[in-house]
Amino acid sequence: MRRRIGIVGAGWTGAVAGRLLTESGFAVEVMERTNVVGGHSRAETMNGVVYEPNGAHIFHTSNEAVNQFVTTHGLTRPYDHEVLTEVFLSPDDDDHEGLLLSWPPQVDELKELPVWPTVERELASLPPEPVGDNFEDYVVSMMGRTLYDLFIRDYTAKQWGRPATELSARFAPKRVELRRDGHRGLFRDRWQYFPPKGINEVIESVLSTVAVTLDTEITVDDADRLGQDHDAVIITAALDDFAGCPGELEWRGIEMRSRYSPTDDPGGVLTPAYVTNRPSARVPYTRTVETKHATGQQIGGTVVSEEMPGAPRRHYPVLTADGANERRNAELAKEIAEQFDIPVYFAGRLATYRYINQDEAIADAMAVANRVAADLGG
Repeated sequence: MRRRIGIVGAGWTGAVAGRLLTESGFAVEVMERTNVVGGHSRAETMNGVVYEPNGAHIFHTSNEAVNQFVTTHGLTRPYDHEVLTEVFLSPDDDDHEGLLLSWPPQVDELKELPVWPTVERELASLPPEPVGDNFEDYVVSMMGRTLYDLFIRDYTAKQWGRPATELSARFAPKRVELRRDGHRGLFRDRWQYFPPKGINEVIESVLSTVAVTLDTEITVDDADRLGQDHDAVIITAALDDFAGCPGELEWRGIEMRSRYSPTDDPGGVLTPAYVTNRPSARVPYTRTVETKHATGQQIGGTVVSEEMPGAPRRHYPVLTADGANERRNAELAKEIAEQFDIPVYFAGRLATYRYINQDEAIADAMAVANRVAADLGG
């Protein structure tokens, strides 16, 4: 009899782990609480226009195994992601128009600004390597106070709803950079893709050979039943939710306020870029997202989404400087595992409480599938 594996969640991690274990000879069931697969990365349509209800998702990776896997499932359309940021050099002047600059900030662009002499002095006084335990101290030591205030300060306050001094510096190297080489693409990965219809068809292809049960919410209360039906379980859900104690972990969610607008030109768009950061406190949202820039869709309309932070959703873990949430997540994992009589594995963004990209979620899935196969055999 084939060994039976239950997987909670049909986002990237659950889908890929399910596919790989199925191919290895396991009897797999992926259980998803919603009526669709794809999780946070899923796209939707409004009046025929593809848009992203959970924010921009550009697939990028330098992991050769991950790249080979996704291209096998149809993720092949190259896309070079460039982000713009609207900054206001005179924040107290309501009549002053914002400037559109590259993100990450580019030194060659900054040299053309009237604040460059101040920025240049600050850069000259920085330490050889960034320092600081909290996010603000680390980033200021990377780019100086003036650039931090222009590009980062208010964006961070809006995004996280708390002072940047309370946030961990651990994710800063991955998310913030000052460019001196003129490279305008946000990512430097070897491969970068955006599917013309969104990621849905790719994840559906991954799950095409896997048994999937939708509209099924699984929690720790189902431990006995899961133990009877499966030989092991992989959890990719948020652990405070799974354990029935929502709120024990801090999460920061977003709400995409998406509006459809007709366009005369089938290729017409309304914003200057797929993603335009809006760090100024003048607006409550953090950025605009117009997915049509990325899809290249030819249709007489477009959808522009304003990304509003603070929604009661589990989009981003809150990595504080003291690491309290990560410790509590580890405790929850232990408490949950103790409720099962079968092996329990945790993988993916939500279950491991990490701020990771799509390719890292897939790599997590590959790693957990290998562990299950090694522990249980085919």
